[in-house]
Amino acid sequence: MDEYIVQIIITSFGIVTAIITASLSYYFSKKNQIEADERRLKEKHYLEYIQAVSDMVVTTNKEKARARLAEAQNQLLLIGSSDVVKNVLAFHDYVKPSNQEQREQGKEKHDILLTEIMKAMRCDLHKSKKINNGYPIIHLSGRS
Repeated sequence: MDEYIVQIIITSFGIVTAIITASLSYYFSKKNQIEADERRLKEKHYLEYIQAVSDMVVTTNKEKARARLAEAQNQLLLIGSSDVVKNVLAFHDYVKPSNQEQREQGKEKHDILLTEIMKAMRCDLHKSKKINNGYPIIHLSGRS
């Protein structure tokens, strides 16, 4: 009788262990999949935003470029981290047409604000502030 109870306990323990292991595996793989999907979505929107900013400089159709930039920026308000949103809005306030006079007074601020956006995006995508160690002040390259 005691041997029968020990076998039931061992079998039950094995079943419980298998259920817990399977549940944890499913949970962590699903969590990793969701994080990877979120990262891909953010990366897509970040690249679209950078392309829209770049197009503002190199395109001849400024109205179309401005509309594309506004759309890309508004999407970042939903998908971006708080640092990304804060930096995008600061850059927007600086480059908006009504701020022309202030822009002419401090042109180097453009590159600093753009660099801060890139650093925030990199940090958000890589989940590490170390990714920006030694990251220089940048500017976007246009068509020559």
